[in-house]
Amino acid sequence: MAQPNPTISVLVPVYKAEATLDDCVRSILAQSWPDFELLLIDDESPDGCPALCDAWAKRDPRIRALHPPKAGPGPSGARNAGLDAARGTWITMVDSDDTVAPDLLETLYRAAETSGADLVICNSCRRLPDGTLQPHPEEQRFGADTLLEEEAFWNAFNTPWINQFTGTAHRLYAAKLFEGVRYPVGMVHEDYYILPDLIARCGKVQCLAYTGYYVLQHEGSITATARREVRLAMTRGDIHRAGYFLSRGWYDRAEGALTDAAEFLYRNKRAYDLRKPGHRAEFSGVKEELCRTYEELAARKGARSLKLRAAALRAGLPVFHAYRALLAARRG
Repeated sequence: MAQPNPTISVLVPVYKAEATLDDCVRSILAQSWPDFELLLIDDESPDGCPALCDAWAKRDPRIRALHPPKAGPGPSGARNAGLDAARGTWITMVDSDDTVAPDLLETLYRAAETSGADLVICNSCRRLPDGTLQPHPEEQRFGADTLLEEEAFWNAFNTPWINQFTGTAHRLYAAKLFEGVRYPVGMVHEDYYILPDLIARCGKVQCLAYTGYYVLQHEGSITATARREVRLAMTRGDIHRAGYFLSRGWYDRAEGALTDAAEFLYRNKRAYDLRKPGHRAEFSGVKEELCRTYEELAARKGARSLKLRAAALRAGLPVFHAYRALLAARRG
């Protein structure tokens, strides 16, 4: 029997996953921790996935198949529909082409209970189509169980651990973290964007040396359009993170995030093909948001050097880049 209020809700957005969904679901149903519900959220997949979701829901009372209207490109709408329907006190997310270790839920939940953390993250691992597992490089993995408070988390964010910190999977969230927080629809790297909103609500983050999540590696590469979207999404994420740092009074962190965003835009400007009106408007909108946030930082901190950098940024990305290079040469 499905529990009306399970301990854990497992959310799986499903889109064009006919070849992988069964393996994904089987790995979740094999969990050593029995008290969970599995939400298969059909994101209007144009293949046989909707029927697969319904078939799985009929086979196991812990499974619910959801068919919300597609809210926009990407999985954000499906994730949000899952969050709205989830009954668990804790939430984890699994991508429909990935698989998990049989003790994943139990390991994450017991770590949360022991540490008092609102977010528990474990290592992920690459899985090749033949089933071979490829761990991430040692410096990118949690080598020992580590408990981080808010500031310590952001100190660790600027290390190779960032590859484990970002993403939506291989982690267990206290459901309360999502009160008033949802994924932005139509944005790639939506997880990167809302990370500050979740960390702001966390008392502690528990990082585990345990590896229990297996990411299927697909052949092929993303398209040029996707690369443009990824770059702009990462920049939006940096600007959003800077705004969060400003709200905490962490001006140096805010400046670092904004400088990263500005230099990233400068280095990748050619990738946006600004001859296209849509690209040009999108790029200009992100740049304007960057300028406003940098000017807010300069006004709050009141430092003349920051006001000069904000003015240089407003004058243009090449001016900002040249000004920073000049300052670095003077310091050298």
